[in-house]
Amino acid sequence: MSNEYKPHFLEWTDEKVARFWNFRNNYAAYDGTWFTQNAGPAILKFVNKQVPIQGKVLDYGTGQGFLLNDLLAFNPAIELYACDFTDTIAAQTQEKFKDTPGFKGCTLITGLPTPYPENNFDMVFLIETIEHLTDNYLHGTLKEINRILKPGGVIVITTPNEEILDKVHVHCADCGATFHHMQHIRNWSVPVLKPLAEQFGFSTLLCRGMNLQWYNKRGFMYYAADQMKRIFVKKTAPNLIYIGKKKIGN
Repeated sequence: MSNEYKPHFLEWTDEKVARFWNFRNNYAAYDGTWFTQNAGPAILKFVNKQVPIQGKVLDYGTGQGFLLNDLLAFNPAIELYACDFTDTIAAQTQEKFKDTPGFKGCTLITGLPTPYPENNFDMVFLIETIEHLTDNYLHGTLKEINRILKPGGVIVITTPNEEILDKVHVHCADCGATFHHMQHIRNWSVPVLKPLAEQFGFSTLLCRGMNLQWYNKRGFMYYAADQMKRIFVKKTAPNLIYIGKKKIGN
């Protein structure tokens, strides 16, 4: 078999995505860098100002489960479920939280539809996940979340806002593959995300570019820093958040 160097853009298959995340989630140097690990409380504080976090809640694409800790601390009365697409991650998260009151299990998603029944959840969080979904799963995931939400149930999506993907591509000098360093497939903005969510049966409550860290414990420091930066340069809000409700009758 030839190991010839051939520059190309990486085509993400299910196998390659699984390899990437199995490595990244078990590489100690990345500990402490996860988005929900740092911004989880801020996300929940902001969301709860728009809609109450309650009932049966699913963290769709949970990763190492950092948001699970925050959700249970925020409202210990919720029934909390999780799922992920990578076998080792789902198993690790299940083991980590299996004895936690309120936690109902982490499911490995191997395809769509998921094992969850329809009209089942009050809220589904899709946090920093939509940007990773390949064409095979993007529309199917939104359709599936609509299916498993109760009528009037809430979907919360966060993703990088107006990200310029090319600026953070990396290149493998061994095989020649060029790819986004965090496996992002596409960029998102309000004019893209809002109509897509509505296409799949959600009524928009909010879709906004913002800095979610403003709602963290040290939010004022982030707010003040952003105001200073705006004096010298036009700055794009780093986070995009969508909150919508499943339309009654869907």
